[in-house]
Amino acid sequence: MKLRFLGAAQTVTGSRNHIKYGHKTLLIDAGLFQGPKDSRKLNWYPNLTASSLDAIILTHAHIDHSGLIPKLVKEGFKGKIYCTKATFELCQIMLLDSAHLQEEDAKFANETGYSSHAPAIPLYTTEDAENSFQYFHVLTQDEWHSIFPGLNLRLTRSGHILGSSFVELSYENFDSTLKIVFSGDLGNGRSKIIKPPKYITEADSLVLESTYGDRLQNRVDPKFELAKIINETMERKGVLVIPAFTVGRTQEILHLIRTLELEKEISEYPVFVDSPMANSVNKVFLKHSEEHLLIFEEGKMVPPICPQCFVGIDSMIDSKNLINRKGPMIVITASGMLTGGRVMHHLKKRLPFPENTILFTGFQAINTKGRLLQEGIKSLRIHHEEIPVQARIMTIPGLSAHADYDDILEWLSHFRKLPKKIFINHGELEASTVLAQKIAEKYPSIECVIPKFMEEFSI
Repeated sequence: MKLRFLGAAQTVTGSRNHIKYGHKTLLIDAGLFQGPKDSRKLNWYPNLTASSLDAIILTHAHIDHSGLIPKLVKEGFKGKIYCTKATFELCQIMLLDSAHLQEEDAKFANETGYSSHAPAIPLYTTEDAENSFQYFHVLTQDEWHSIFPGLNLRLTRSGHILGSSFVELSYENFDSTLKIVFSGDLGNGRSKIIKPPKYITEADSLVLESTYGDRLQNRVDPKFELAKIINETMERKGVLVIPAFTVGRTQEILHLIRTLELEKEISEYPVFVDSPMANSVNKVFLKHSEEHLLIFEEGKMVPPICPQCFVGIDSMIDSKNLINRKGPMIVITASGMLTGGRVMHHLKKRLPFPENTILFTGFQAINTKGRLLQEGIKSLRIHHEEIPVQARIMTIPGLSAHADYDDILEWLSHFRKLPKKIFINHGELEASTVLAQKIAEKYPSIECVIPKFMEEFSI
């Protein structure tokens, strides 16, 4: 078996792990690179031949793990895409949305002439996304499945988002059987709505994420910090804009707001989710009670996931009206790292005024607009305009769906047979380096490697 890192190598985006096993070639995750232009260019040249791939295995549905699939299908991929049922249902929403954004970006580039390409074309279209769904193959979690001779696959709950899984591959290696595990994104077990990750008991090799490998998250219940931010912003008659990932984070925030209302920690303010995709994901979330921590009574969630004065915004007309509406109110909208979408219009309207608050609840990759705001930039370039930053910029890291280094070490402690080698990926170099040091201190027998982009290893 050979393993090559085509993405998420010393960065947190573009997850793509390329495996060669005998005559078979697989991809563990097929994610889009997001963020700066130099990163996004890698989506056009993914350093693999789509028609040579025999299978794709998804850890979960987030676009930085699944978003390249329509392009690969367009270029000739005809194998199976293995994932859980919830992941498939979410991909049907998210890949269509991603394709729509690709088309809109190309249309905007052609209308404004800012692209160096004439004409600008989308990375893939909605037709490409729809065509990709025929290749998805749903697997039951916690069961071993033979996918090729000598190669077996098991998906095990990772507790990151709905449907997210560890990928366990068992394979024949001469006269022995070995196992490599891919963590995907590892949940931290502190979600109020999703069940925690299961434990893996053995592996010979492990590919391990390190998004928060250099830090500890606050163990204080984030709802109290959220209540403080909501109350302060509402008292100023401001607008609280929360850029949130549509899968997982949006549902978590809605539930926290409703909980705070019921506990009388906040008043009932208008809460808008300005994202057709997030509103569709909410419906998928309600279907999969097997992964919930929430209680159902007579077929209804108790308490409801949505706040009392909740409105889902789908149409562009309603979205434009919302942008012009005055506070106090709360607006949750995509995307979580400010890579595009409706949130950019909300920022243009709200950033120049000090009564408003922009609240980040998830990781912001280096050089993204979200990270720049967190670092205190005084003006932000949006749609070729410099927008002054007068609004408060706040972060609640405790709402992250990723594990920190203590969570990761605790998860590793349940291995009865520790991996001989851990490949640390999906993290910026500093985070990966710190995590490698932490693991080496606790488990000196494990060899930790931080792969470079395109680096290949024999397993």
